Amino acid sequence: MVAQCQNKSFNGRLVAIGCNYEPWIALLEQSGWKTHCCYDLRTADSILDEYSPCICIVDLSNNDFSLNSIALRANKTKHVKWIAVIKKEQLQTDAICQFINNFCVDYFSVPIPSNHLLETVGHQLGMLEIEASSWVEITSQHDMGLFGESKSIKQLRDMVRRVASTDVNVFLTGENGTGKELIAKSIHNLSKRKNAAFVTVNCGSLSKDDEKVAFLRTSTADLKEDGELRATGTILLDNVEELSKELQDELLNYLQAPANDTLEDDSHCDIRIVASSSSDLENAVLNGEFSKELFYRLNVFHIKVPTLRERGSDIFMLAEKFLAKFATEYSTMASTFSEDSKQLLLRYSWPGNVRELINQVKRAALLAEGNEVRAEHFDLPSKANLKQSLRNIKDEAEKDVLVAVLETHRGQVASAAKDLGVSRATMYRLLNKHNIVPDVRHYNSSFMRE
Repeated sequence: MVAQCQNKSFNGRLVAIGCNYEPWIALLEQSGWKTHCCYDLRTADSILDEYSPCICIVDLSNNDFSLNSIALRANKTKHVKWIAVIKKEQLQTDAICQFINNFCVDYFSVPIPSNHLLETVGHQLGMLEIEASSWVEITSQHDMGLFGESKSIKQLRDMVRRVASTDVNVFLTGENGTGKELIAKSIHNLSKRKNAAFVTVNCGSLSKDDEKVAFLRTSTADLKEDGELRATGTILLDNVEELSKELQDELLNYLQAPANDTLEDDSHCDIRIVASSSSDLENAVLNGEFSKELFYRLNVFHIKVPTLRERGSDIFMLAEKFLAKFATEYSTMASTFSEDSKQLLLRYSWPGNVRELINQVKRAALLAEGNEVRAEHFDLPSKANLKQSLRNIKDEAEKDVLVAVLETHRGQVASAAKDLGVSRATMYRLLNKHNIVPDVRHYNSSFMRE
């Protein structure tokens, strides 16, 4: 079938790197494709940015380019389907095979069969359209877990898009309040299971008395017409580090079961597992608190959800979105932020991340009397309070060091001062500042007991 582009939502766009103007390019253009041939990789970078989403055919048959340079571009481009043109004997080269396997949707050996190429690029154009429409759908749902323009959130969106189309288990890590559940829902909504159930299981609420793998077997079960019980969908295991040893073993047994194995004689499971954790699960594995085998089964594709403080100007973009939402919900006039409130939002470290931002903007929307939200409408520390907090942290750290050094030198001020590299006078001043009274007798009596 010859690829036709007239009925597409966007015209077929194709970039040919290192390709001569050959008959197959002319045939593509006759079929409605907009093509661009180039030989310079820097020019290719700008063209790919402009043309994306597009098909990119790269001619590797003459070894005109560094394979590593092409691989770097293939790895960073989004919404680009790569097709390689090679000589048949190049299939004996490991690097070529690895490139094709990692980055290409197809390859052709010269001479290129024009009709076959047209069918391939036409199919890939259709796949690009599906991906593009799916991505618009997910980002138009006001999914705040993926909203923003910072580098970290763009990388997160790309990882979600890539892994959603697969069946692999996903492991989400990140601080509390970063939106891990929203990310899990996005993965589900972009997957082939989007019309099936999405179930969140709080692992901290499960006990050893729960029915074996009931949270896997029954939570997404749909009764088919023929009576067969089929469980399908996505399960988010939230706070997976809180699973008991017994349930860790049950979950591991389920994951280790052969493909299409049943949990019951009349049931069949097709469940994708997304696990999330706010703690250091690798450390828990090292300490024997979490099953090593289960960790590796869950951690097939790891996504670290960025903190709000890592997202820069996204903070203010999110705040504006939330303000519009809550102002409508609570019928208030709040619509803008004053300059001092903007500075406060950007300066604060947001230990509670997006969840804390939501609560703060909700409060501000309720308290604002006019259309402007001011700094006093937030329950956040002022600049003076932030300075005071930093001073307290510094003082506590200084006190801890003094006590530790005194203990090391068994209350001997002179030797402790020498160890710290300060004079005895400075040492006594610091001790007075923190109300520390060294008791040499205490340290000596402790020493005698030892």
